[in-house]
Amino acid sequence: MNERIDPEVRVARWLSDEAEARAPERLIHAAREQVATTRQIGRVRTLRLRLRPPTVITRTDIAAACVLAVAITAAAVGSFLNQGSGSSAGSGSASPTTRPSLTSLTPYACPSAGGSCLGPLPAGAFETHSFLPTVGYVVPVGWSNTQDTRGQVDLSYLAGGVYRYPDGTSFHDGISIFRRPVAESSVSRSPVNGVGKTARDLAQWLDGHVDLDVSGLTPVSVGGASGYRINVSAPTGPRTSPDHCTADHGEPRCESLFISDDPAASFGFGIVGPESAIVYLLDAPSGDTVMVVIDDVDGADRAGLTAAAMPVVESIVFAP
Repeated sequence: MNERIDPEVRVARWLSDEAEARAPERLIHAAREQVATTRQIGRVRTLRLRLRPPTVITRTDIAAACVLAVAITAAAVGSFLNQGSGSSAGSGSASPTTRPSLTSLTPYACPSAGGSCLGPLPAGAFETHSFLPTVGYVVPVGWSNTQDTRGQVDLSYLAGGVYRYPDGTSFHDGISIFRRPVAESSVSRSPVNGVGKTARDLAQWLDGHVDLDVSGLTPVSVGGASGYRINVSAPTGPRTSPDHCTADHGEPRCESLFISDDPAASFGFGIVGPESAIVYLLDAPSGDTVMVVIDDVDGADRAGLTAAAMPVVESIVFAP
């Protein structure tokens, strides 16, 4: 059996054994002179210092000081390691950053379908409450968190457009985050056979989709997750085969793309009418595949939405 002694105790014992019995006199005199000549500042409370006779610094004192230094260093290293990772959604290279403090909010009565959403957001830093893995993000004024469930987060861009299906279902420009997407069949609400579940598998499937206009497949890193970014939209020409989304919503120009792989977190995502999207497919540190979408639902102002949404996407941090 090996006895595992705490590293601080071992350091203290070693220093105690190796240290001199008494600190050098020049060190003591130099310390006293420094204290005597240093201006003491205190506005709230005045401290009256009383000098004592020369102090004998023993080996035990030195050892205790070193133990304290080791503890402080360990705390600093732990703090550094716990900092969130930054992102570079545009260039694909990540750089470390400090995660900002969360912004306080007044309680918001989120509709039941919205889960634990936060509603209209002031400028600041926020994190999800129901979505897995937890996602942190930063927004300026002009965004609303309209959904936060186990499998989906929606951030609505208040200055953006709206698109309405013939059946009355409407969608708003913004950013959506989906957990564990899988490729959806155009025939039924079921996964496509033979397509994997990693970010690479799904990105390659999108890139080769015959009923989509796709461009710009690029490796990226967002919030500590690596993956791919790709631009998608629906072509104006005829489809190669029918899609069940037409029957579901009465929309002739549409393409079903993703459903959830988690039975407890249902969602569906596709491209409809004039809609265009920037899709990020990422392998999160938690082991989940996560999809982040900048969604221009009406196709009216992709450049404006992208300019507003990109800093928010680049601020995203995924919990391990």
